[in-house]
Amino acid sequence: MEIPLTGTVVIAGAGPVGLFLASELRLAGVEAVVLERSPKANEHTVGGTLHARTADLFDQRGIMDTLRAGNPPLWPRLHFASYWLDLAPHMEDEYSLLLPQQYTEEMLEAHATKLGADIRRGHTCVSLTQDADGVTVGVRADSGDYELRGAFLVGCDGGDSTVRELAGFPVQESGPRWYGLLADVASIEGDWHPGNYPGGQFAVIRSPHEGGPSRIMTLEFNETTQPPPADEPVSVEEVIAATERITGRTPVVGDVQWIHRYTNTTREAENYRQGRVFVAGDAAHLHVAFAGHGLSTGLHDAANLGWKLAAVLDGRAPDTLLDTYDEERRPVGHRACVFTQSQMALLTQGQQLDVLRQLFTDLVKLPEVNHHLITTVTDVRYALDGAEKEDTHPLLGRPLPNQLVKGPDGEPTAVAEALRAGRGVLIDLTDGADALPDTSGRQGHLDRVSRGPAETVDATALLVRPDGFVAWAATAETGNDGLEPALRRWFGDTA
Repeated sequence: MEIPLTGTVVIAGAGPVGLFLASELRLAGVEAVVLERSPKANEHTVGGTLHARTADLFDQRGIMDTLRAGNPPLWPRLHFASYWLDLAPHMEDEYSLLLPQQYTEEMLEAHATKLGADIRRGHTCVSLTQDADGVTVGVRADSGDYELRGAFLVGCDGGDSTVRELAGFPVQESGPRWYGLLADVASIEGDWHPGNYPGGQFAVIRSPHEGGPSRIMTLEFNETTQPPPADEPVSVEEVIAATERITGRTPVVGDVQWIHRYTNTTREAENYRQGRVFVAGDAAHLHVAFAGHGLSTGLHDAANLGWKLAAVLDGRAPDTLLDTYDEERRPVGHRACVFTQSQMALLTQGQQLDVLRQLFTDLVKLPEVNHHLITTVTDVRYALDGAEKEDTHPLLGRPLPNQLVKGPDGEPTAVAEALRAGRGVLIDLTDGADALPDTSGRQGHLDRVSRGPAETVDATALLVRPDGFVAWAATAETGNDGLEPALRRWFGDTA
């Protein structure tokens, strides 16, 4: 069985990143085939935090309401190396939703399927060859092995990515190995205090529902403690032993409902593109799962890459547009890796580190430090057309501000509705008082929205890419200077 080359993108991995990328491609009319080695969807929660920037992204696609329907609680704190950062002063723009990851995956799979993505569970990528016209992927499945032909291949298949290895992406490994366990148990006797212990990190999260399971969480960075071989099944004895090493206490637990082992080192692909093959999410930047940064960063990888692949396949943009994916997203992935490695360093025990933690105890109380640590990973600005220069507009290269995405009543406005189609949008913030050039030649790829001035935004017009980032901004002083070059760069020439 083989799919024709025309317009098809093959995605390895049906986690959140792969599913969202498939949705983005389908919005743009691109055929997307998702290969997932697991025969069934994830039924248990590994992570449980959704960042405000990810909620913004989902709002712009009109899919966040599904997740909000369950009224996930807002978490007013953020964890950083056993310190709690205070989100309360910034809750309008910076918050975390406590949301089991399986619900996010269920929503994304339903969204991708509704849009027409072809999701194949129990199908594994085992080989690939690429040429000037496309990529041939060897697939293994219970129903029989076959080859799949696509214009591009994207590896969203996790930290031990097969696609990354087969395509020969160079990888840098750094920092200590982490070894963690998650176990959902019917009960655990006694009081257990979460936090940093000499042997690692330990916590028990008890279910808010009567009769619900308690979750045991262990995490060790001790290089002398080696995890069992990957092919050895995880057991309750392993969880008990890890708890004893970390806390010095032996837990008494009830029936085990689910256990998960995770272990690795920080890994970064040295580039995110090799010809017609790309990597995204954990396949591009793997780090220990602190504060949900891995999920959020990976989903924004997908948002950045999807519309660019579509533009190239549609002939609206040159192949060089795809190079901007690496240029824009690799610094963000690197920042997330550095951010988590710095926490691992602070969590290491020793006299010198204890002194440093004493200093950090005072530093995190400073509002400026608190805010910096909250936004280090999520405050993203791409270097678009001089965005790094001091005299450029402060919105250039940044996500579209929330004030424009939602109206005073909190409901989505025409701006968000335009972004839901996965197209770019040119926003007139003068209600038609200032004339903007005719963009009808880009109809179908660029929408126009007119609305009154936004009180907190000093701009008369904004050009927003399909991923929600501002590609051009005008003020009363600058007028439409620079708009046409920005239109050509991101949306191609007129039809």
